[in-house]
Amino acid sequence: MKLPTASSRRGLQAAALAAATPLMCFAAPATADAASSPLTWAFDKCASAPGTWEGTVSGPNGGTEPLRTVLTDIRISSNVLHVEFDWEVGDAFVAHLAGTLNQATGDVVMNGQVTEGAYTGSEVHEEGQLSDAARSCFTGTIRVMPAS
Repeated sequence: MKLPTASSRRGLQAAALAAATPLMCFAAPATADAASSPLTWAFDKCASAPGTWEGTVSGPNGGTEPLRTVLTDIRISSNVLHVEFDWEVGDAFVAHLAGTLNQATGDVVMNGQVTEGAYTGSEVHEEGQLSDAARSCFTGTIRVMPAS
């Protein structure tokens, strides 16, 4: 995988800064039992507007649903963006996640909690990778550990 160039990192930073207003959503599917073991969705998304990424997720039930994410906060520290997002995962849940985007490597890691829906109170872990710097596209996984 090609690492982002200095100009593409500036583009990511500019897009993120332009979207530093709250109201973010990530959409993805979820249909497993809330009392089960961790549930994993694979996602693929690209920027659709400043601070908004849209794509699809395929979940533990094998189905594919639309995905939408919206940036709610950003802080810049050298090559690392400290970001917060709200994720809408299909009709199943909404989660608020916070973490980092390493502009040098394109790695994203975020953690948070489901705030609405079938998995309310469950912990969430996301790992992503910049896959197309020119279009600000990311691929990765989001894992929900259902609350007991």
